[in-house]
Amino acid sequence: MDTVSDIFDALGGPAALARALGVNPSTASEMKRRGAIPSEYWVQLVEHARAIDRSDIDYEAVARIHAKAKGRLPAPLAEAY
Repeated sequence: MDTVSDIFDALGGPAALARALGVNPSTASEMKRRGAIPSEYWVQLVEHARAIDRSDIDYEAVARIHAKAKGRLPAPLAEAY
């Protein structure tokens, strides 16, 4: 799991994630296109992932993916992921 797109794919795509987050499908599609899920949705996202037995999508993974996408992981951490 390296990108926001990977999160969407693991959770069933934009339409499924839109239902889980309570947003319009176009909003979820835009999140995927931008490669960023606003932090106000992270609690719902992680709870949904847990509910469908995707324990690999936790707060740490979501934060790491977003930090990596913005180039904000320290070099040793970026290389580890």
